[in-house]
Amino acid sequence: MKRKSIYKILWRVLLFCLAWRFTSVAGAGTAITAYIVFRADCFLLRVCFSVLYALGVALLFLLFSC
Repeated sequence: MKRKSIYKILWRVLLFCLAWRFTSVAGAGTAITAYIVFRADCFLLRVCFSVLYALGVALLFLLFSC
């Protein structure tokens, strides 16, 4: 398994645990909000990893093209 996949799984587990803890303390109305925030964080994580990967590839290309 790639390191990127492991980090993604660990990040999702951490976010899920935080959301679960928050919803167990709060009511049902905030559970929906916590789920929406969890899904948004997963989406942003996917976008950030894509951007970092693209920047890394561009940097390697610039370093080795000279």
